[in-house]
Amino acid sequence: METIFNIKYKNPIGDIDNDIDDELTPFQYALEELRRYVDCEFFIKLKDDYKVNLDLYPDITICYEEIVKSVKRVKNNWTGKGDIWFCEQGADFYFYYDIKDKGVELEYKKGPDVGIYNGKIPDMKLVISKLEYIQIWETLFKELSTLIEEKLNKKINLPF
Repeated sequence: METIFNIKYKNPIGDIDNDIDDELTPFQYALEELRRYVDCEFFIKLKDDYKVNLDLYPDITICYEEIVKSVKRVKNNWTGKGDIWFCEQGADFYFYYDIKDKGVELEYKKGPDVGIYNGKIPDMKLVISKLEYIQIWETLFKELSTLIEEKLNKKINLPF
């Protein structure tokens, strides 16, 4: 697995929404601010050159808590099952994960309303090391952190 980035810079659009939830973490709030400056697409390469497409908004911002929870679980050697449902704006696909002693079984599964790009990816399972699972998400969040620092002049710690 690997993470691929496609970042398009833009002139800031509007002001930060005053209705943003006050209970957001600093990282989540910065992601909301960052949306004004960049359009980001991320691709997580699974296997056989299949790449899942994720957007900064809605995928990363909406699923932020589930992503962070899954990484913390792996880092803390928790064992069990969980899922991340990417459900906004035509995404409708799942990452089911089963954290075991020696690795993570990750399943990509399409929902009935999956979008065109991710709809071309067949449902699949793969087994990866815990380190690889952590690195995929850390790479993505480090890139976001760099963009936050570059565009917002804010240094914010990674959430995990």
